[in-house]
Amino acid sequence: MATNQISIEFTPAQETGINTAFADIDTNFPFAVNMTKDERGSVPNIDNERYPYAQRTMDIHAPGNPNLVSGFAGTYADAQKDWHLMNQCEAMKQKALMLIEKLNDTQHLGASEVYKFMRQFYATAKLAAENNVPGADTVVDDLKSLFDLPERP
Repeated sequence: MATNQISIEFTPAQETGINTAFADIDTNFPFAVNMTKDERGSVPNIDNERYPYAQRTMDIHAPGNPNLVSGFAGTYADAQKDWHLMNQCEAMKQKALMLIEKLNDTQHLGASEVYKFMRQFYATAKLAAENNVPGADTVVDDLKSLFDLPERP
């Protein structure tokens, strides 16, 4: 027996609320940067391997050795803002990634259920076409390229 695991949709209020929340995020992030792939690849960055060094530099070395801050790469105050921003973005990014994973999985399950429905609908249309039910041939002709594999010699 076929089962439908999700069989739900967003209410208009939920959809509006979610879209409003995304708009609010965009409004509250006016300084957001959007780089090309080339730009992203051309700027040095802090990855997981470099993070502990950056943390020690920002939390221990630079404040403990202000005479070593040259100013050529910006001030320590500017670097502190960048460091704080980077960590804020990481926390927000993790929340966004969690939501994206849920959106992807929910969409995937919904799509899977639609596909299962389509397969059963097509099988029923094929039986109906064999019994000369009006409209069944049109359905079978339209969907057969998806479901009927070509015969092999």
